[in-house]
Order: sequence, then C-alpha cells, then structure tokens
Amino acid sequence: MENKIKKIFTGTLIDANFIGNILEESEIQFLIRNYQEESLAAGWAGGVTENAASVFVLEKDYQQAMKLLDEIKESIIGMDLNEEE
Repeated sequence: MENKIKKIFTGTLIDANFIGNILEESEIQFLIRNYQEESLAAGWAGGVTENAASVFVLEKDYQQAMKLLDEIKESIIGMDLNEEE
C-alpha cells in the first residue's frame, strides 16, 4: 500500500513547529518541510519567512489533522475562519 501525503499548512517555521507539536500530541504522523534550510543547503538563501515551511500528513489522517487546525484557529482567533460573513 502506498502512503500518500497531503499538505495541511504553509507558513512560518515557528507556526509549522507549533502545529507539529499538536499533531504529535494527537499521535498523527507528520512531516515538516523547511524551505529555508533546503535553500541554504543548496547554496542560496531565500529571505522570506512567511512561507518558510509546510506541514504534511498521511492522507488517511488528513481530515483529523484539518479538524485540529480548525480548533487551533478558533481558539487563537476566537472565530471560525471558514465562515463567510
């Protein structure tokens, strides 16, 4: 069986690590791709930190991970970001 992954977040490395900690507490396997570190290893550095990292989860865990992200957004911002005004 092939394990496909899906991206659930792109943003700062700090936020990606925070999300990774939440996923780890929920026993969801994840991968953080650090674009800045990759560019440094390649011999050049990108200066933008807003989209410096992405978080990926297995496709089978995607719905549960997205639900956790929605809960995080609601608790931090106090509103559902998916709601239209």
